[in-house]
Amino acid sequence: MDDAKTPEPAKAVQPSKSNDAPEITKLGEDIGEAKTSQTADSPQPVHDESVTPAAAKKSLPFPFPLKMTQQTWLIAAAMLVGLVTLLILGRMTGKSKAAGERREERTVASLTPESLMAKCGTPAEDVTKDLYPMIKRTMSYKSVARGTLTFEFSRTAEDKSDWVFLSMSDENGATYSTPETQIAAMSCLK
Repeated sequence: MDDAKTPEPAKAVQPSKSNDAPEITKLGEDIGEAKTSQTADSPQPVHDESVTPAAAKKSLPFPFPLKMTQQTWLIAAAMLVGLVTLLILGRMTGKSKAAGERREERTVASLTPESLMAKCGTPAEDVTKDLYPMIKRTMSYKSVARGTLTFEFSRTAEDKSDWVFLSMSDENGATYSTPETQIAAMSCLK
């Protein structure tokens, strides 16, 4: 068998550049198309039909070098700890707000004439009416900001029944129906 060698393609001989030689440029072939001028000596881009765009994308390097240094890991860990801390604080403030609202609701729901006097002092006016089968008690407190605030309680005529808080209103007829507005109007209820 003969070892037949295929001849190597002839390499194009490039003329040596001298600093004194003028540079010849080649203009774009389409007149309407804007192209940058290239020197005649610069190599022309080769358009190989066998290279697909997917293969070309795979061969391109990532634009940002991903060097996982100790500093990069520390930054990532600090960001993760910060996010977890924000999540925990967000949940805690939501729980404390809900707990505060529940506390206000319990305070108003358990309000009796005796607890009202213990918290806010002696009322300016205290009237009890016997409206058989129930007893109604109205207590009024003077407030600098809101004028006179009136609290209404009721219970059954039985000896062992508990007082039930009915309503809170001011002298203008405005009714405070939520625990938040009631405590805001009469801060001693806290």
